[in-house]
Amino acid sequence: MKNEDVQDAGRRGRLTRRGFLATAGAAVAGAALAPAMGTAHAASRRPNIVFFLVDDMGWVDSTVYGSRYYETPNLERLARRSMRFENAYSAAPLCTATRASIMTGKYPGRLHITGAGGHLPDPEGPLLPESGPPHVRVLQPRAKGALPLEEYTLGEAFRDAGYRTGFFGKWHLGHDPRYWPEHQGFDVNVGGGRWPGPPSYFSPYHISKLPDGPDGEYIADRLTDEAIAFIEESKDGPFYLNMWQYAVHAPYQGKPEYIAYFEGKKDPRGAQDNAVMGAMIKSMDESLGRILDTLERLDLMDDTIIVFTSDNGGNMYDRTLRDGTNAGAWAPEGRTPTNNAPLRSGKGSVYEGGVRVPALVYWPGKVETEQVSREVISSIDYYPTLLEMAGIAPRPEQQFDGVSIVPALLGGALDREAVYCHFPHNPDAVPVQMASWVRRGDHKLIRFYDQDAYFPNRLELYDLRLDIGEMNNLAEQEPELARELEAMLDAHLLATGALVPKPNPAYQADAAREVNGWVAGGDCYLMKGDGALRMHCTGGDPQIIAQRVPEVAGPLTARMRLRSQSNGPGQFFWRTRELPRFGPVQRLDFQAVHDGEWQEIEVAFEATSELLALRIDPSAGPGLVEFAWIRLSDASGDVVQTWEF
Repeated sequence: MKNEDVQDAGRRGRLTRRGFLATAGAAVAGAALAPAMGTAHAASRRPNIVFFLVDDMGWVDSTVYGSRYYETPNLERLARRSMRFENAYSAAPLCTATRASIMTGKYPGRLHITGAGGHLPDPEGPLLPESGPPHVRVLQPRAKGALPLEEYTLGEAFRDAGYRTGFFGKWHLGHDPRYWPEHQGFDVNVGGGRWPGPPSYFSPYHISKLPDGPDGEYIADRLTDEAIAFIEESKDGPFYLNMWQYAVHAPYQGKPEYIAYFEGKKDPRGAQDNAVMGAMIKSMDESLGRILDTLERLDLMDDTIIVFTSDNGGNMYDRTLRDGTNAGAWAPEGRTPTNNAPLRSGKGSVYEGGVRVPALVYWPGKVETEQVSREVISSIDYYPTLLEMAGIAPRPEQQFDGVSIVPALLGGALDREAVYCHFPHNPDAVPVQMASWVRRGDHKLIRFYDQDAYFPNRLELYDLRLDIGEMNNLAEQEPELARELEAMLDAHLLATGALVPKPNPAYQADAAREVNGWVAGGDCYLMKGDGALRMHCTGGDPQIIAQRVPEVAGPLTARMRLRSQSNGPGQFFWRTRELPRFGPVQRLDFQAVHDGEWQEIEVAFEATSELLALRIDPSAGPGLVEFAWIRLSDASGDVVQTWEF
């Protein structure tokens, strides 16, 4: 087991003792389960568990929670037999962090897994550097992406209690296969690995843990087929099933016939209108329905607990094309994947739209039908809750940040003062700000760690019962309450060992992230002066990016006047509607002379569809690079855009 006396042995220690622990766990669970289940049949067996997790499904993305555009009859079917939580939260506004919280029962801040980097190697060096680039006012921590093997996961707890465990779908808790589900407590792993979203929703999937099916097979259907087979093989139970669908994460791809159906539908609320998302949610709901059908066919519904929730709020920063073709391409005129109204903002944000999520719990014989709870719960709560529901004692040394929500499921109140969220990041792709928040009762206090035009307030205080859209900041009206809640937040961050952003001692007010539409990326920062864009390269991958470019296509030429005191080859990239990501297909190499003298460089390229962005990597090392101007010309030689510095 992963305890103090066998840590050096790692996984081998746990595996050699599994037979003993399974027997012991079965004895403990069997003794405790009869009173917990309350039926004669249940007294003879422990409950099966189905944990159905959707990716990026917003609070209002189903008819159960008020959507009048999406169609979720199977979720309604489950809700009629479950408790629905109105105030359920993901522990973070992004996927990797929330998934880690579910698997451990701990806050992401304690784990230092606070971002969405489960597809990347863990960062090297200190997670919170002592200094940073001069244009950065506040240093933000870097997040781990891999769930440490030392954590005793929810899957391991059920496996060691004698359950057959299966994982199906998105894992996103480690780049290295050593951290994948089969090494974290799951006997079966289908589809789980490093992938944040499937390379394709249609076969071929290009996922090593999911063999391709027939061309055109849809991934939600395939994962459901595999999960049903697992249930059938495990029907004599008990089994623990993580059904963690890739839906409804990017790339945005739905079945064409479903897209066509939703294109012809209007939302009476005038809020949701994305036919691709409608199609994806429909397929997700069908997956849930097929799982329920299987449990009913095998006469397992009375022996099975079901949890349904999402890992964060709905995505409101990506764009999908209006006609549904090439879904997943970013397009300025496209639709956001969903609309979280009446909640503010969405995925990646600490506002309610990013963290309030749907949550249903089905517990036969215990939860009365169609129950609604206003108790505040978090994804950190599912681990201790499921253990109690199954009659499994936690390990003596095990500590949770979450609490069992069994009292709420039985109609009572939770003995909890507050719920917290810590998101110390400011990702480039999302217009959000690093922040932490605490919710006590109906009041939610947010503390932002940096201020800008989008986020001018350091503290924001909301009464969520009266202001669910977080429009009326009460921090100045109720300063004593704000100070009291902020003190609670400070104590929580200290107790969990969370890494908190701090001022950058190297900050220079005249350094910049963006100059005349060009944004610094990679290892550099920008300054403007002496009629030039001054690019201070600090490492091996300096780059500048322009995302506001003319939507032109065909043969194009980029010209730039620059001088460089850096070194190494240069590269020029472009993004198009057809190929919306920077990559080797749309890249050309060039060589600048790094002698500190002005020179003009020309790169001729072809955009096979409308241009979306440009990127220039002028060198491959540290040093100063200056641009006097950059010009973009079409095939006739006419200049379509000029950037003067």
